[in-house]
Amino acid sequence: MISIFNDPTDNCIKKSSTKKWKGLPQSKSLFHSPSGSGLPIGNLTSQIIANFYMDKFDHFIKHDLGIKYYGRYVDDFVIVHEDKEYLIRLIDIIRTFLKAELRLTIHPKKIYLQHYSKGVPFLGTYIKPNRIYIGKRTKSNFYRAILRQNEVAKKAKPTIEKQVKFQSSMNSYLGIMKHYNT
Repeated sequence: MISIFNDPTDNCIKKSSTKKWKGLPQSKSLFHSPSGSGLPIGNLTSQIIANFYMDKFDHFIKHDLGIKYYGRYVDDFVIVHEDKEYLIRLIDIIRTFLKAELRLTIHPKKIYLQHYSKGVPFLGTYIKPNRIYIGKRTKSNFYRAILRQNEVAKKAKPTIEKQVKFQSSMNSYLGIMKHYNT
């Protein structure tokens, strides 16, 4: 068991008003989690802890079940297999393993089955045979950021601070897109 004595809800910096949190499911906020549970999204320690914690699951999938096409990032994973019936049978096997060994559950609405030739959405990308595309949402956000900057520039010359912020945003999008067929 790993213990890090840090409550991310203490002394945190909130960058928006709590009014904007209206409608956010309580399960998506550490402010409503039971004491001692949950990981802050985006913390490097969360990613590292997930790798240690989920290592047993990775070995189970790759070695015990012999799954060849498997990928995982923190708590999201994808399995690609040519036999749909096999994948359907795997759901209960994986669900049982996660509950018994790691005390985790699979979200019932986040199981996605479709033919591999149509692509697999995963972590903001769309995986197809021999290529990976940027996801529609990321692409839309990228275009929206450009349009917002164009609107700002039409009104007046953006401040140096706004220019740097825009450049950083574009570099971030372009940095991720260079890894995909975009």
